[in-house]
Amino acid sequence: MKQFRLLTALIILVLFFSCNHVEKKHGPPFGSVKGTRFTEVRRTFNTGLVFDKQGYQLEPLWKLYFVSDDSVMVFSPTTKKYYGYHIYLDPDSIFNMVDSWLLLKKINKDSLVFRALRVEDRHIQDKDEGSNVFLTFYSDPYLKRCNNKKIQAMGLPSLKDTLFIKAKAKLANSNVDSAFSAKTPVILKSTSPLVKVEKVVSVSTPINKIDPSMDYLHPEYNITIHKSYEDFSYIFKALVDDKGQIYFEESMIPYSPEFRKTYEQVIKGIIDGYLKRYLAVTPGTTLGIAHTSAILLNVVGKKNSPGCSL
Repeated sequence: MKQFRLLTALIILVLFFSCNHVEKKHGPPFGSVKGTRFTEVRRTFNTGLVFDKQGYQLEPLWKLYFVSDDSVMVFSPTTKKYYGYHIYLDPDSIFNMVDSWLLLKKINKDSLVFRALRVEDRHIQDKDEGSNVFLTFYSDPYLKRCNNKKIQAMGLPSLKDTLFIKAKAKLANSNVDSAFSAKTPVILKSTSPLVKVEKVVSVSTPINKIDPSMDYLHPEYNITIHKSYEDFSYIFKALVDDKGQIYFEESMIPYSPEFRKTYEQVIKGIIDGYLKRYLAVTPGTTLGIAHTSAILLNVVGKKNSPGCSL
């Protein structure tokens, strides 16, 4: 009986330690830098560029510190406060925090390097540009010791970026099909009291979260024309070249194929008759270089608005 009790106790101990071993998840050792505040200093693609194919510029954004291996505090530039997030661990140093999948590439008391991952249905999309973004952080104590011009410049576009944008701009200005998003978007300014222009600014809410890159990649404008020849409402994508000329690209409202020619002629007439006559247009630029870029226009005409005719 004594041997049976001893054997039973040994089995329970083995099962206990086995279960604990199975349940324990090994992840990145963030607890080793617990409490150290890190600031992101550079964010680039694996090409070394800060621009993607669409012209979107990556910028260092995050400030954070780890509370433990599975908890992190991240700074919000909007509220100027730190907020806590749980870190969900996966094998091979892959983890998820702040709704982002990341791969730990380097960790020590002075620096961190993460690789951002684009994940769909638990599968990493290796060929996606979003899976080839690298985030470099330095600890605040390190930055205080070594805050030189070289570190400050790490977050800025390099000569390589400038040459990349110059080549893209040259191509876009000679072939509108190669248009790309402008870091400084197109500026539309009314030259008539009867034409009102408003740039649409997306605002996130707890219910409807807006990707901050949308305003950059797809700048949108509301244009209201009073005393127009008739009431109308059109939503369409237009191209603005490096000289500030507006060209129709495509309608965002579906229509039957047989009406395509008429529909597009009407929109082109509105561009030529109203937009080109009553708007001062400044082309979009990236790194100070003007280039063709696309914009979205919501144009409304109001025939019976008070005032004189255009």
